[in-house]
Amino acid sequence: MKSAIVLAAAIVMAMPVVSVPSVADAQVLIGRGRSAPARRARPAPPRLTEAEENQLWDAQSEVDTIDGQVADVRAAGETQGSLTPEQQAYLDAQAARRAELEAVITRLEAKKNR
Repeated sequence: MKSAIVLAAAIVMAMPVVSVPSVADAQVLIGRGRSAPARRARPAPPRLTEAEENQLWDAQSEVDTIDGQVADVRAAGETQGSLTPEQQAYLDAQAARRAELEAVITRLEAKKNR
């Protein structure tokens, strides 16, 4: 019996050491074949400058203001029965200004979302 234990111990000690590489070892081994370090990606430039962001906020705020003013003038026109020529001219001017602002908003939001 004693010889069997000694024989088993001798066999275990004579076996080569087997090691399994860990994930960290595998990552190091993969990088060895590179001749040059990998280039880092450039950070994306900001979509809008601070001035453009302010312009966007201002345009959106002004559109809201125009919408409120137009609603007030239309409500006044309904109570009078019809709009006066001055009120109609005011509404036309506000509609043109709102269209300009909407174009600015659309352009800046498209740039922001690119």
